[in-house]
Amino acid sequence: MKTKTHHFAEHVSPGHPDRLADAIAEGIVDHAMAIDSRALVGVEVAVHTNKVFIDGRVAYRPPGNQPPVPPLEQIVRDVYRHAGYGEPWNPSPESLVVMDDLCREVLSEDEAELRSCSDDQNVVIGYATPNRATQHLPAAHFVANRIGRALLEWRLSGDAKNSLGPDFKVLPHLIRTSDATGNETWRWERLTLSIQHIDRVYYEEQHRILQPVLESICQDLEQNHQLNGLSSTFKPNRLFLNGAGDFKQGGPEGDNGLSGKKLVVDHYGPDIPIGGGALCGKDPHKVDRVGPLRARQLARQLAATHNRNAFVRLAWSPGEPCPSFVEATLEQNGQQISLPPTQLPPRDWFSIETIFQDLNLAKVHWQKCNRIGYFASKHHPWG
Repeated sequence: MKTKTHHFAEHVSPGHPDRLADAIAEGIVDHAMAIDSRALVGVEVAVHTNKVFIDGRVAYRPPGNQPPVPPLEQIVRDVYRHAGYGEPWNPSPESLVVMDDLCREVLSEDEAELRSCSDDQNVVIGYATPNRATQHLPAAHFVANRIGRALLEWRLSGDAKNSLGPDFKVLPHLIRTSDATGNETWRWERLTLSIQHIDRVYYEEQHRILQPVLESICQDLEQNHQLNGLSSTFKPNRLFLNGAGDFKQGGPEGDNGLSGKKLVVDHYGPDIPIGGGALCGKDPHKVDRVGPLRARQLARQLAATHNRNAFVRLAWSPGEPCPSFVEATLEQNGQQISLPPTQLPPRDWFSIETIFQDLNLAKVHWQKCNRIGYFASKHHPWG
């Protein structure tokens, strides 16, 4: 007997307003961590038209013990340039107005010592599938990420960057068919793509440019990532392109953006619960950051060992170095089977300081991590 299930996911480009805000927040984290590995950062960023507003707290121990002064304007302008803004795409980095209400403080030695304890409460989820070909990620989530990244690379490497803009969103709708032996095939129901474009590049021209590129991406996904059917079922009528009409006014000229909004994109897609807060804009001693990374690392190990989908759930209370609750389950015949504590790492393996040291979080380039996808890079021990 065959079963059919529908799967969705989303990817947004670095030029999307929310992603601009995320990248600025992560740039502030990167700057602080380069100066002090125990830096405390919790920031939010909002963008609209040519304005950028930053608030929150930054505290670290800079040379000379002077209050920290992160180079906000440089970080902001570099983010916009790297995302592809500038002629002909507005706003130009030079026109940006950067405002902030940051609390800038020198981190005291007493507070630096407390970084090993949670300063907030949180429940986090880690998830992994046994499929190495999709980097242990849900297939639709992996597909959305790969299409988005491939489109970005293609756009920046050729003439398309002058006609198709930096702001775009990808939403695949896939149907998975599984038989009694566990064999599965994939087919396209729809690929929704909204991509910014200059004036006088009409729908037919957009479609003509993009269709062969997307066909090539789908061919790679089928051949190299065990997604059987993904190439053969991608036909022109499966592409739903700029369904709202002209998309000439994009980026922060067309919509406002806020950091920390793309929670589902940053985790595992809409099929998997995400637990607590946003990953971005927070230093890597905060449980919003270290918790999901460790949970993902363990879930990936369990999925590979047991050849099952794996869930890990961790819960923290303020003031504690380790989670108060650790749970790992494996999916079997549609049921979640809990693993006994004897099959899990010791409790101190989940401590904030152990995670920080084991995963070498002081050396992570968080802007790049956000751009690629927090769980989409093969170069991280949790990826």
